[in-house]
Amino acid sequence: MNQQLQQTLQALSGGLQGVPASAAVQNVTAWHETLGGVPGAETVVEHLASLKSALESGDLAGAAALLPDLGAATESLAADAPEADQDGLRQLAAALQG
Repeated sequence: MNQQLQQTLQALSGGLQGVPASAAVQNVTAWHETLGGVPGAETVVEHLASLKSALESGDLAGAAALLPDLGAATESLAADAPEADQDGLRQLAAALQG
């Protein structure tokens, strides 16, 4: 599993509410940069942009409402991801979907 995915899962290990908004923005920004231009990741990238905007504006309820769709999009990416990352992406999707 790649390091970025491991770090994200570790940050979420205490639940979504345990992640400070500033750390969430940094994480979302990093994923947005990583996945930008990756074929098949367009939906995830769009969700990440919306999530970043909500977090930066302080709309935590709006950010939380975006997570299930982001999780579903992440889950759909897992099948086409490198084999070493598939399990981690499924874990991440489950965490985002609650």
